[in-house]
Parts: sequence; C-alpha cells; structure tokens
Amino acid sequence: MARVAVFLIAIALLMGTAACGGLDTYQLTISSTAGGSVSTPGEGAFTCDAGTVVELVATADGSHRFYAWTGDTEGIADPASAATTITINGNYSITADFIAAGGTPGPSSP
Repeated sequence: MARVAVFLIAIALLMGTAACGGLDTYQLTISSTAGGSVSTPGEGAFTCDAGTVVELVATADGSHRFYAWTGDTEGIADPASAATTITINGNYSITADFIAAGGTPGPSSP
C-alpha cells in the first residue's frame, strides 16, 4: 500500500512539473530619457510570462512633458500615451521619451 502511495505521489509531481514547463518567459527592459521616469512598473529589466499585460506609467518632471514610448513598441496599446499597457509576446526594450515643456521633438525623437 505504501509503495502505491509513493508511486502516485511521484506521478503527480512529474505531471505538475510538465505542466509548468511549457510557459515561455521574456525580458522587458524599460528606460527613460532625461526629464522624467517610468513610475510603473519602474525602470530596469523584468522577466514576464508570455501573454502578460504590463501597465506602463511615465511621469515627467516639472520642466518636461511625456512625448512617446519608443523602441520595441509593437506590443504597446498606445505609444503616444504616458499611461498605457504592453502585452508581452517576445523580448522588448522600450524607452519613455520626454521633451522640454513647450518644446518640439528633436531629430532623435520619433
């Protein structure tokens, strides 16, 4: 009887491991230009499961305004909005771009 219980537990553990192993994970790297920062989820590198929707919030300092998300923007719902989301379907590197309040985008801005 004890052998059957051990066998069943071993099978259950193997099945659980196989079920978790199929989920893809990707890297989301977030940065910002001078004049602001990314307050949600923050700046740096994050590991995300495939299909995860990540909230993005860029916050300008007093002398700048948010301009756009740049980089790998194909997963971003609204690249022109400081508060938006990105759906993770691959590795992404994105930047929150800020410009001087009252200024116009320079040649390096989209």
